[in-house]
Amino acid sequence: MAYIGNRPADPTEADNFVVDNFTAGVGFTAGSSTTVTLSTAPATENAIIVTMDGVTQHHDTYAVSGTTLTFDATIPSGISNIEVQYYIKAILTTVADLSVTSGKLAGGAVTAGKIGTGGVSANTQLAAGVVTAHATAADIAKTDIAQSFSAAQRGTVNALGVYHGLGGNTVSLTLTDANHYSLTSNANLTIANPSGINAGQGGSIVFTSNGSFTVSWGSYWRFATGTAPTMSTTAGKQDRVDYYVASSNTIHAVATIDLLGTA
Repeated sequence: MAYIGNRPADPTEADNFVVDNFTAGVGFTAGSSTTVTLSTAPATENAIIVTMDGVTQHHDTYAVSGTTLTFDATIPSGISNIEVQYYIKAILTTVADLSVTSGKLAGGAVTAGKIGTGGVSANTQLAAGVVTAHATAADIAKTDIAQSFSAAQRGTVNALGVYHGLGGNTVSLTLTDANHYSLTSNANLTIANPSGINAGQGGSIVFTSNGSFTVSWGSYWRFATGTAPTMSTTAGKQDRVDYYVASSNTIHAVATIDLLGTA
């Protein structure tokens, strides 16, 4: 008849359950020894069952440290065999999905070598935001060394829409959102001092005329000779202002008027 219930531990499964036998004169000396050396370290002290000539010993009569089993008293004279049964593998708990947070990871613990290319692209064991992006070392733009790129680098063009009417319109750029901008206007504009400004940023603004308009500029914008450009007044014409952020309150700008030329 087949066994009913949970399968008993199999002593032959060496990676889980171990039985060590010690004989007098080989594994210990009766009457003088106080220790025996186990073949491997038990998972916990509570995982050990010790018998001397078949008599089970109380847990409070011995202690274990690594592979050394130490008895509280000398092994009695006349003992010929000591048997130690124990588990060497503790119970493993599977980590719940989406439960590993950034607070559980030491700084620098997750390196490119540990992850491997594509290793975290769909790992459900990590909570949202723990690893925000992964790429090979060759793909990562580094902030501390100069790099050569084998493909063109570009930013998106942020279309600001159409400005029209008799009144003025204020255009407020956020330079951390985009580098390049475009707009269409037949109304007077004010290009305000942008937010998200950091030295080294650069880009352009393309103006498409839908009629006559003027542009006023915030105090950060600096044009050559201190004179702001006069924009094209003919519908369909395009002008471009290229800019470079020199400091937190200075933007060098150069205007190219009538990009398309005379039709």
